[in-house]
Amino acid sequence: MLSILLVEDDPDAADTLRRFLQGEGHSAALARTAEEAQAQLRREVFDVALVDLDLPGMSGLELIASLRDDAPPMIVVTGNRDLATAVQAMRAGAADYVTKPLTLRTLQMVLRRAVETARLRQRVDRLERDALNAVGDPDPWATTESAAMREALSVVERVALGGQTSVLFVGESGAGKEVLAAHLHRRSPRTGPFVRINVAAIPDSMMEAELFGATRGAYTDARRDRQGHFAAADGGTLLLDEIAEMRPELQAKLLRAIETHRYYPVGASRESYADVRIVAATNREPQQAVAEGRLRADLYFRLSAMIVQVPPLRERREDIPLLARHLLAATRKQLRRGPGDFDDDALRALAEAPWPGNVRELRNVVERLAILCDGAVITPADLARCALLPTPLRAADGSGPTPALRLGPDGAPLRLDAVAREAQDRAERAHITAVLALCEGNRSRAAELLGVSRSTLWLKLQRFGLG
Repeated sequence: MLSILLVEDDPDAADTLRRFLQGEGHSAALARTAEEAQAQLRREVFDVALVDLDLPGMSGLELIASLRDDAPPMIVVTGNRDLATAVQAMRAGAADYVTKPLTLRTLQMVLRRAVETARLRQRVDRLERDALNAVGDPDPWATTESAAMREALSVVERVALGGQTSVLFVGESGAGKEVLAAHLHRRSPRTGPFVRINVAAIPDSMMEAELFGATRGAYTDARRDRQGHFAAADGGTLLLDEIAEMRPELQAKLLRAIETHRYYPVGASRESYADVRIVAATNREPQQAVAEGRLRADLYFRLSAMIVQVPPLRERREDIPLLARHLLAATRKQLRRGPGDFDDDALRALAEAPWPGNVRELRNVVERLAILCDGAVITPADLARCALLPTPLRAADGSGPTPALRLGPDGAPLRLDAVAREAQDRAERAHITAVLALCEGNRSRAAELLGVSRSTLWLKLQRFGLG
């Protein structure tokens, strides 16, 4: 199925084309002028556009010439059979050219070519991304203006080449420890997969089986042999996130597996072998975790052959505009709609916010903006309305009204954390409502987009009265 933009001012022609395209299983949006088409293309992502050259105001040719390189393939539709017009349209950037009267058979052929072109572009993009990763060119996450982040990246680049050295990433939750671990894997000579396991999210009773696997009958409901994360990461890299949350007795088995590459699956009498590079991450101070008995000292010394301190977002504010734009582009590509950029004041406001949730919080705010904002560019007003940042947004010159005190039921000013919770609840409710609408009520798809389980989404729906 294609997402198609019709740029056609003739109501009858537009209606005929729209009904035909929808009958073929495609989605079709309509713009009656070039200016309206420009606005639609800034808000949404289309696979192809059918553009009539004869439009009121800006012509179809001017529209094509004005668009950026990332515009969808533009197919020109016109009643002018002049060859010079066709040449002019192709030079302006049109992908194809058809003349009126347009038969449905011709339209089918043109769209088939558009589908093939779109598939080829996707393959080329994928091959280019693979090639970039192979030669080690920096990705948006590894591009930084921050001295602290440059230092962390420098350590990652150096240690990646070894292929075996264990690394311990230390930093606040959401700061980007997993991103750096994945970057380390991509830069390493290892050809196996990058596998991540969040230790804190797995019950203690299942942790050993998750790590090392289990044989049939090893525990209740084990009806077949189960592959663990060590086996899944063979030849690659295994990230153990929140390592300090693992129970100490299992840490001893993990230490042996790291040193020998050998381990026993639960219920097995024979050892298994996996060539795995272990990297770990924690949001705790590791030496304090050792002192508290949460992390075995011998495991800490084995994992900390190299320690990488990942700075929180508030210590790398110069990177916030870059990250925000990268996240917006990725979200827009996934949702196939949304604003294309931030204005300077909005970027300045984002850079000045405290971001206690670090990059994870920034990602959530950007996704919310992409869903709720209707304009082509995100402004400070959009941030205040949709993002509900925890700090007051001011004008570019630093001026702006001081927010009025919020009063509770007893007439006393509400605590700041209570105000923040209330604002967060409103924003979360609006975010969930918008995602559900986008998914046409499909809760499984909504949970996937929100990055939560169906049960978590169900609890949120009950909490906010949306069930």
